[in-house]
Amino acid sequence: LTIWLLTVVSKNKNSEITRFQKLGVILTICIGSFTLFFSEEIIEKLDWQFRRDSREEIVELIKADKLKPNVTHNNIICTLDNWNIPPISNGGNEIAIYKTDENKLTVEFFINRGFLDHYSAFVYTNDKDKIKELEERTTLNKGLHVNKKLDENWYRVSY
Repeated sequence: LTIWLLTVVSKNKNSEITRFQKLGVILTICIGSFTLFFSEEIIEKLDWQFRRDSREEIVELIKADKLKPNVTHNNIICTLDNWNIPPISNGGNEIAIYKTDENKLTVEFFINRGFLDHYSAFVYTNDKDKIKELEERTTLNKGLHVNKKLDENWYRVSY
């Protein structure tokens, strides 16, 4: 986009360049540079920090049985209609809910749904067995797969 805008502006040197065109070039250069140098890691970190309260609100709704899986083809997926812009969970604004009769709860907010067999997610859980499993995953070093504890009961995992 930046190259295309620079080409259009350079071809129109004879005619007057509008403020809108100049602003467009400047913004695309800034945004392109930002994403090139900081990649998606900074975007993910900002997403976690700015949208944490919304995710905690969703977890509380699930605990109160006001939000349940609502997709007919999968009994753990819940499509969120009230958190559309921007989506609270990437890849269809869906979350995965694992709830047991013993009030053990695990909720996955997707960061990247993957293409075939992998995904990454922000995970909330109060299930002690799942916490133990996630704690073990945080000690693994698998190259690009970043697993880390974000806060009490909150994890960032890649599968």
